[in-house]
Amino acid sequence: MELKVIPLGEIQPNPFQPRESFEKESLKDLADSIKDAGVIQPIVVRRRGFNYQIIAGERRWRAAQIAGLKEIVCIVKEIDDERVLLESLIENLHRRNLTDVERENAVYELWENREEFGFESKSELARAIGVPLQNVDNDLEAWDFRHNEDGISSSIPTYIISRSRGLPIEERKKIVEKIQKGQLKAQEAYTTIKVLRKAPESIKKELLKSKSPITPKMAETIVTKLPAEEEQEQIIEEIKQSKLTEDEVEDRIREIQRTKKEDKSLSTNGEAEKGTVHIVGEYDCPHCRRHYIIKCDGKHDWLE
Repeated sequence: MELKVIPLGEIQPNPFQPRESFEKESLKDLADSIKDAGVIQPIVVRRRGFNYQIIAGERRWRAAQIAGLKEIVCIVKEIDDERVLLESLIENLHRRNLTDVERENAVYELWENREEFGFESKSELARAIGVPLQNVDNDLEAWDFRHNEDGISSSIPTYIISRSRGLPIEERKKIVEKIQKGQLKAQEAYTTIKVLRKAPESIKKELLKSKSPITPKMAETIVTKLPAEEEQEQIIEEIKQSKLTEDEVEDRIREIQRTKKEDKSLSTNGEAEKGTVHIVGEYDCPHCRRHYIIKCDGKHDWLE
């Protein structure tokens, strides 16, 4: 390994570069910084014939050209083809984050060529690139989903795809479709996934409809607080007919719960025991100003 100043024209980009695009505005900002302070950290290259190939630092190399530099300080390393992708990926992960799709592609390529790179397990790959094993699993799952289903936008986050794992494929596609149409935000999609894992078909159907009046938060509240499917369907109909808000749905569910509790406290198993008296209700008469208590002995009701 040696430190060397190399003309920019003798340096070639890395064909294994995980990054698929370089933002023009970001490159311009970096170029302005290079004009003021120069290239603070050398790029890493390897010899390729009479020229050099970038291993790490392609953004700095591109920005240096925009800044008008003729040469750049480089660290020259001798490295095999098999290690170039790995080094490039690690350098990018620890500097400027790749997009989800770029990272998924790079991790997939490393895993597919694991024998060449010397990885025997996903755990070894995770250690090599410095991430938790779960991240590697998520990236590979997301890569598989994107490449087996048509029309999956690169804007769909990896974590949404990985967390929907285990749901029927049509439900996963519906979630993605609603995100792409702007009908679901990322956090709402996460809530939707949680609800779909435990909701009955009636709620699933409504939740996955295009422009459904049932929001993910409503669905989660209904499924969590109303275990009876009949009550769930009742609330869904009220939402559709009366266009209830999320707060109104919460209030309506509290009413149902309160009514159930009152009914349970008033109900008896068979006839009431002889002499047992229940207070059913009470009120103040607006005319005579007297207070009345409604009582019941299990057979007859009366006022006091």
